[in-house]
Amino acid sequence: MSESNRQLNIKFYDELNRIFKIKKYKTWQELAKEVTIEKIAETYNVFGQIFSTNLNRYELLPKNNPSQKLTSIFHGYSDGNSIINNVARYSLYSDEILIFHPLQNPNITSPDYNPIYKPHLWRLEFVDALYFYIVLQKWVRSGIVHLIENPFNFDSEAYSTLKEEARRRVELNPEIMTDPEFKMDINKMNDEKLRRSFFGLPLKAIEVTISKAFPSYSTNEVTNLALSFKRREKEHPMYVDFGEDQMESVSLNDSGGSIEMIDAICKLTGAISYTSQVSIKRQLEFRGTNPFWTKFGSLYSGLDLTYLDNVDTSFALHIREENRISGMRKALREVSSFIEQTELDKLSDDKILHFNDKIKEEVKRSEVEWMKIIDDAKKFNITTIASASTIGALLDPTKIIVPAVGIPSGIIISEYFKNRGLKSYRNKDAYSVFVDLKNKRPSFYTEFKNCIF
Repeated sequence: MSESNRQLNIKFYDELNRIFKIKKYKTWQELAKEVTIEKIAETYNVFGQIFSTNLNRYELLPKNNPSQKLTSIFHGYSDGNSIINNVARYSLYSDEILIFHPLQNPNITSPDYNPIYKPHLWRLEFVDALYFYIVLQKWVRSGIVHLIENPFNFDSEAYSTLKEEARRRVELNPEIMTDPEFKMDINKMNDEKLRRSFFGLPLKAIEVTISKAFPSYSTNEVTNLALSFKRREKEHPMYVDFGEDQMESVSLNDSGGSIEMIDAICKLTGAISYTSQVSIKRQLEFRGTNPFWTKFGSLYSGLDLTYLDNVDTSFALHIREENRISGMRKALREVSSFIEQTELDKLSDDKILHFNDKIKEEVKRSEVEWMKIIDDAKKFNITTIASASTIGALLDPTKIIVPAVGIPSGIIISEYFKNRGLKSYRNKDAYSVFVDLKNKRPSFYTEFKNCIF
């Protein structure tokens, strides 16, 4: 009998714990000393062995009936810090969450960049990935989070078909490339990646790069900017000292796949997708208006969901495992089930208002239940609120708005999977939820040890 996706993930986690002795340490600063170029290569080698090319990644995908269990796929660029926010809060609204593995599979990587043989190129990407895995470990072992690989990366025919669909979409909507919101979001991500790419470089190398990028800068301006990068390097919460002889590095902006690929995975799993990425939201909107967008666009809008602010992620997980604040998931399951059985262009405004009122009522109930949870925690002296030694602690509340975005799939994609005989593939269009973090900094935090014990 072949192993399930969850069994493979747990096997990989066991290997991570072995290689880096994760359970031995209580802070990232302590664990960071275990991160070496040799161990990075070993980890990629183990990952490639566990997630080999002979696995049927279509069969490995978790599959749920939307009316019984609400499953969501996170679609977006995510690192170890941001994933705390994207999983801890959204787990209140979804029974299970699918997230893409952040590690590059060496089995499908060009020899020129293979992380087993050239691990130094991947050191910065790996540090982010390792922190990501540690933060999510208990969520994965509990079965709330499923780490998956994009199956189309291992199916060249499907990959080419979906890539062509994406190309055609951009060709039909060229204005997306000049859209101010889209450009701002992409530039922000690229800017952060560029800054991270300087980590570990000698000061002189940084100065040379800055001089070429900004030829008008004076010598003092170049030096001061280079020094600021070096200071930022040491202050970064996931800093690992690899020395200053690692000149090259690979930098990826991988969101898991194109919106066509995510749409297809939603159909294969019975899931919806959600994103906090403005650039992905704008791509969805540029695909054109459809009944779902016009009728459900304001279904969740304006909800002020501040509970779970400034709590440890282990405490958030404990709440989920005890099925507390479950009313929101129940209400959204009802919406998802209704969508599966309804022609959206025939949907009445009265029904929309019914769902809108129901969700808002569940928000009120959740807030009352949340206050009781906090009171109970105080009675039993359970630590839930941020302290000075935490990661990503923040006192300002995070507001979120989650308007739904319809994803009309292309006929070519539907026909392709029908011809492939994939029984789990559904014809019903999926939908996406945009999570708009009004406060862009994380409102969750975690004691490092709480991710482990």
